[in-house]
Amino acid sequence: MSGSRTAILLLDFQNEFVKKGGKLHNDVADTMEKTGVLENVPKLVDFARKTDAMIIYSPVVMKETGTLTSSVTRRQSTTFHSTEYSKQYGLFTENTWNCEIIHEVEPRNDDIILRDRSDFSAFEGTKLISELRDNNITHFFIVGFLTDVCVYQTSTAAAKLLPEMSTYVIADGCAAKSLDKHEAALENIATKSVNVVSASEAESIISECAASSKQSLLDGSDDWLMIEKIFSAGGVGRTESMDVEILRSLIESMHSDSSILSTLTDSLEASGEKEISRAQMHKILFQRKHRSGFFENFPLIILMSYLPFLYSVSTRIPFIFIALEITQGRGRELWEVGVVLGTYQVSRALGNLIVVMFGGKDPFKRLQILLSCIALFGWSFLALFGRPSETSPFSFTPYLSETDGGGTGSILPLFALFCVGLGETIVILQRSLMMETAKESPSGIMDESLVAQRFSYQYAFVSFGATCAFIVGGWLYTTIGYYSVCDFGIIIQALHLLGALVYLFLARNSKKSLKGDELDGNDLIRSVIYQFQAASVISKYSQDVANGTEHAMSSESQGLSDAAIKAKSDRVLNHSLGEMYRHFFLQKKDDAACMEELLNSIDSTEATGVNASLTSKRPTAMAIGKHKLSKLVLFLVKSKGQGRLTEREFVSFWAPRIYLSIYESSQEAKSVNVIWPYMRAVVATQAIAALCIGIFLSTALLSYTQRFPERCDAATVGLLLGIGEGAGVLVIFAKSYLSGRKYKESTNNLLLGILKAIVARPLNVPSVLFVASLCSMLFSVDNFAVAVTFQMIYSAVNDLAVSLMNELIGTSIPSEKFKYYQGIGQWLRRLGNMVTAILGPIFFGIDERLPFLFFGAIVFVWAVMIWYLMYMHADRIQQSIAYTSSESDEKDEGENKSCIAESVVEPFVPFLVTSSTPWHVLEQRYYSLNKDRLEEELNSLKKASVDISLMEHRIRRIAAALEVEKDQRRALEDRMYARVSTTESEGTNAASNLEEVI
Repeated sequence: MSGSRTAILLLDFQNEFVKKGGKLHNDVADTMEKTGVLENVPKLVDFARKTDAMIIYSPVVMKETGTLTSSVTRRQSTTFHSTEYSKQYGLFTENTWNCEIIHEVEPRNDDIILRDRSDFSAFEGTKLISELRDNNITHFFIVGFLTDVCVYQTSTAAAKLLPEMSTYVIADGCAAKSLDKHEAALENIATKSVNVVSASEAESIISECAASSKQSLLDGSDDWLMIEKIFSAGGVGRTESMDVEILRSLIESMHSDSSILSTLTDSLEASGEKEISRAQMHKILFQRKHRSGFFENFPLIILMSYLPFLYSVSTRIPFIFIALEITQGRGRELWEVGVVLGTYQVSRALGNLIVVMFGGKDPFKRLQILLSCIALFGWSFLALFGRPSETSPFSFTPYLSETDGGGTGSILPLFALFCVGLGETIVILQRSLMMETAKESPSGIMDESLVAQRFSYQYAFVSFGATCAFIVGGWLYTTIGYYSVCDFGIIIQALHLLGALVYLFLARNSKKSLKGDELDGNDLIRSVIYQFQAASVISKYSQDVANGTEHAMSSESQGLSDAAIKAKSDRVLNHSLGEMYRHFFLQKKDDAACMEELLNSIDSTEATGVNASLTSKRPTAMAIGKHKLSKLVLFLVKSKGQGRLTEREFVSFWAPRIYLSIYESSQEAKSVNVIWPYMRAVVATQAIAALCIGIFLSTALLSYTQRFPERCDAATVGLLLGIGEGAGVLVIFAKSYLSGRKYKESTNNLLLGILKAIVARPLNVPSVLFVASLCSMLFSVDNFAVAVTFQMIYSAVNDLAVSLMNELIGTSIPSEKFKYYQGIGQWLRRLGNMVTAILGPIFFGIDERLPFLFFGAIVFVWAVMIWYLMYMHADRIQQSIAYTSSESDEKDEGENKSCIAESVVEPFVPFLVTSSTPWHVLEQRYYSLNKDRLEEELNSLKKASVDISLMEHRIRRIAAALEVEKDQRRALEDRMYARVSTTESEGTNAASNLEEVI
């Protein structure tokens, strides 16, 4: 699971230690004052509560005899004097003031209190380890007393029992009987795989974990968060189990056909259990079912290795022989090489477009067979059209071509490569691999780390296929001829088609496709969470409306404007609300009755409670009726104020409020909601970088064979290009390994700092472009060893450049915009390939070195421009952010040293901090400090339109509040009139009785 959850354990925060009058207070008072425990810990606990961290208490509770209340026999420890401790009678006596937890960190309803501790370690005699495991805690913080006793034993036990969890001891959140003992214990703890941090550092880590958890939900990967939302919707505390009947009613109230809900329902019916815990629910929904045996793994083998390998061979073969076939085999001009290869690249781009537009939810089932058949037709046409009679198909015997005796051949048959290019199906294979991985989860939720690992394997086989295509294709063309390569293409594509048919057969007889209209995989998690959250938000909002003017304006949270922009791009949120609208409103005519039914449905399931601070203090008799409330809510939701409520109005009104209720803290400093100007140039760089790889694909074969004819033929060139592709795979794997290592502290060595900045984001992108452009230009040197060297280097860094650009785009562009800009980048990349395919051979006809020098120079100039744009952006960030003193000192030292060679060092100075702090973190700080100005500059039109919409809603909100006040005033008048009438009636009756008495 990628989301991070945190917990804080408070050891012995009781009056006996902390407060004056406690029998042990004097022992720790001096150390407490020096470390600031009583100031730091309450502040940290309050902060942790806001991030939904678990708060756990482990107090010492003794009977009057001085023994622990737990019946478990304690271990004897001479190191920590446990025998002496147990003999201190009258300490922490249960049901006394001394044993109570101090009021500064008083437990709340959802907090966990472990009262059964049997030793100095909080794990002894308690269920602490199960709480940490069941709640998937990844970061565990410990504070309390004594540092050299309970804190030491608990922290070292945590590191030993749960090594996968990060354990922290907060230095200024603990105390011992002396400062020396405190510091000595911390030094000892630091050697036991435990992190010793300050309270401020802990706060920063907790904040990052909270942001990671929210981002995981945004990515659809935090399964534990979904379970927590379900339990919260059922009103179940953090430590309690949920009644199965309550869970069943919650599921029935959902208006979604998600496979999560159907899986859970089926499991509940089969189990017969009356209660279900969080851990049990997680096991039902998310425990991966491992494949066993060859036949269960066979579909994965097909998708990860067999089909990607054959796809790559089929689509890469044309690059190794077409140029020579046109110029030497058919005696045509170089510009015709460009036309044929350009057409081929266009068809590959068109293949991608067909998959995107018509692939649907399962593109393999829709398009894979069709596109494979078209590609097979293309290879068959190339192999059979104009084939000499002396060579039969698949004979693989040498023959004389029609141009061997002079003359020229037609290039028109070669345009059948257009059909081969339509076999560009790697996107289909990637999508199918994701769906196949999702089948291993009971609820169809993908394990993202597993998917990423399988994508790496799939990419490795794609590269291996390219290597084989270049080597085998070049060898076949050189030793046998053109038609043998086409025969090889038929065999490869036929095997590809056969594999696709086998996979379809296996898929049809395996687990059925995921349930959920338009949604599958990890999207289902967010769909369920959004549905539960929608019930909570709608209930709270309607209660605010019913309260009249009490909360007419204060109920609208800050950040709604930003949330409206982001929610508009959240496909899953819009889909979930659309399901709710269609269930309640689509088939009925009276919108007010539909809204009333929706509110009643939420109330009947008790999906949420109203915040006590927002509950109206007015008499219940004055509350407006549910029908009137429904009309007012409907009035507020309808933006046009007339006609029927549309799905668009329903979704656009509730989406930002639901989005904000989940991601509220991420709307502040952590979430960048603008597109930096330099990032548009980075997206366009996809096309520029493609110029270099395109020129190698289209012209390297011609360059090698014509510049070094005595050394190179198609077989040799294929071998060289294949080795280069293999080197590229190794570079990608090396980069992935190195990027997984943590950032280290910044260094005072200027040269080392510059080197680290060059390989870090964002400078690694223009740096790799510089290398690629220089390799392209130096490849034109008329020396075979030099040409081979720089071709190998370029092949090794080409795929790395694409990977780095994708990484930069993914981290510096808002997530809701990533797919859009990444799609544009891929199209631009194909455009660059097409340009070089057409112009490369033409330029080569003018001068053999021209294409490599020309396109290499373009990439070099573009890299300089990208560097400049990044430099300006980084310089603005540096000037805006107030760095810590250590960072400032590092910068000053760098600037002083830069005087030695200012012209060389100056371009790197604003980037030096990226050697220790990730680039996107710096951008987030800059955005948080200048949010209003940046929104105004870069998002002005969208922000203005959203603000106008929100202003219109506020006006309607006030009107609705006044309507409620009017009804409540009338209710009050009716009550007063009824009371007066009753009083008058009672007076009349009393007078009548008096007259009778008289």
